[in-house]
Amino acid sequence: MELRQICGKKSLKLLFLLFTSLLIGVVSATIYSNMFIQGSGTITSSSGLSWQLGTNAPSGAHVEGYTVTGLNLSIPQNTFQNFTDCLELKNNDATSHTFGLQTTLTGGATTNFATFNLVVYTNTGAQITKINILSGGSPSGLTIEGSQTLYIRFEVAPVTNATSGYMAFTVELTYQ
Repeated sequence: MELRQICGKKSLKLLFLLFTSLLIGVVSATIYSNMFIQGSGTITSSSGLSWQLGTNAPSGAHVEGYTVTGLNLSIPQNTFQNFTDCLELKNNDATSHTFGLQTTLTGGATTNFATFNLVVYTNTGAQITKINILSGGSPSGLTIEGSQTLYIRFEVAPVTNATSGYMAFTVELTYQ
């Protein structure tokens, strides 16, 4: 005898539906564990100019992309402080670039400082430019040769007998 004859058409359909329901129930009851990755992608350029921390950069200073942050220069009372090789400006290209610098005071009191200069110089010590940040300045037409590194020095002195003081500034570099 055939199975179809024993169970009949309706019984066979019912058995098929029961089996399908059981299969769906087993698959639905499966427990899944999930894992995720949250991130981002950033495209950085290895060409053009870039900042690097110098050997005498203050602790806490760091480079984030094209911006230097945490460059907090601490000066003892009645002492001239020379932050030689504080930052480095590196040309990652084989060709030269022309650049300019624009300084802006953004906070604090300039009256507590007698000197606050930014000096750009070569590895031989030759001065490219010197900017008095207290009075502002924006030299342009400066040149950095291909694969060259220029060095940034800060020359800072408080006024005599100043016991405290704070001054904030920005320096914007633009280049072609």
